Amino acid sequence: MHAEEQTIVELAYPGEYLSRLGCLETKTCKIRLSRKGQGLLARMYARKGYSMQATLSHDCDLSSLVVQIDGQSQGTISVRMDDGHLAAEEQYPEFIAELRQRGARICEMGKLAMDPEVRSKHVLGAIFHIAWIVAFRARRATDIVIEVNPRHAPFYRRMLCFDQIGPERMCERVGAPAVLLHIGADKGRRLIDQFGGQPKLASEERSFYPYFFHPDDEEGLLRRLSVG
Repeated sequence: MHAEEQTIVELAYPGEYLSRLGCLETKTCKIRLSRKGQGLLARMYARKGYSMQATLSHDCDLSSLVVQIDGQSQGTISVRMDDGHLAAEEQYPEFIAELRQRGARICEMGKLAMDPEVRSKHVLGAIFHIAWIVAFRARRATDIVIEVNPRHAPFYRRMLCFDQIGPERMCERVGAPAVLLHIGADKGRRLIDQFGGQPKLASEERSFYPYFFHPDDEEGLLRRLSVG
């Protein structure tokens, strides 16, 4: 099976609606490594009035993760290692240069595109953890950066513990304002080790990290990723 068709993980999780029997529906989610995710991303951006250029324009060392729920593609996220050109440096050259100068191995995350009906923290925790594994474990990145609309920045800060390192600027690629966010490997590792695989801690830790996989599961997930 080619990597672009490979299922990394399959999980069952409770849906948000009651079945005819009065029980919560059980849904099946597959997270797949795919190079076809950019088409889905482009369609979702188009719905929001954003430009097609919102997708990462350089596909060298690009990994796209696609979320399928009950057989239908519902979301995607992309990660790509720094090959000398990052989309974020068009608006934030001084911040990217500073990371490079200190020897960082930078991974740029493409903006998450998820069907708004997908609200499961189990699903979102799973796809973000696999993205973290691709970046920090398989690619050995030391830092992740992402450009997001300022309206969405609180979500990434609260739910994934990103820090804002770049001020609001107009992103010409999407025709909308953006801010630059960052998380380092050490911080990500600490949060996964502390909360991963423990949804019972969600009442005290309101990020996605309790819905990440347990740290002991990472080796098996890493073996399934044909991105080495």
